[in-house]
Amino acid sequence: MVATNGHRLAKMEIPVGGSGASPSELIIPPKALEQVRRLFPAEEDLEIARGDNHLGFRSPFTAVYTRLIEGPYPNYEQVIPKDNDRIALVDKASLTSALKRMSVIASDQTHRIRLAFNTGMLKFSVQTPDLGEAQDEIAVRYTGDPFEIGFNATYLLEILRYMPTDDVRLTFKAPERAATIEPEGWAEAGKYLCLVMPLRLVD
Repeated sequence: MVATNGHRLAKMEIPVGGSGASPSELIIPPKALEQVRRLFPAEEDLEIARGDNHLGFRSPFTAVYTRLIEGPYPNYEQVIPKDNDRIALVDKASLTSALKRMSVIASDQTHRIRLAFNTGMLKFSVQTPDLGEAQDEIAVRYTGDPFEIGFNATYLLEILRYMPTDDVRLTFKAPERAATIEPEGWAEAGKYLCLVMPLRLVD
């Protein structure tokens, strides 16, 4: 499953039991998936079946049907970086708390926050006319040259909210290139990845 809005992307793989049907790619309206999430218990097994331009989700008690979106999906594989060589391992709770503190001062329009990575330390800074400025720092395990990058803090917080592990792995290549965020030490290694585009830093 892949979802993207041009600024961020999430990709996840889960095992399914199948009837031997031929592989196919479907584009499903997000609102339909939200109904599936809301109406079916998390632990319930679902039967999923496709018609010509519809998809059905069914349990013994409930059924949800949705029309599929026609047309090609963006070529997402080409935007997922394969050569990010700057790697940071961060405690999710510490990162989330720092981002929330910084967000108070961040611009309502861009939510831009500067992250500066060094060996052992991640420093946050934000400067917004009329609101003021703030700094914070947390411990981090970082491999690579010292590095600064800007992000929309709201996007990072939304991604962290659904990370299933206590630690997360962030990878970078350059301040203008896509960064990735993955759960660190997860049993389903390599099955869940989020990508977020950076914001240009203004000095």
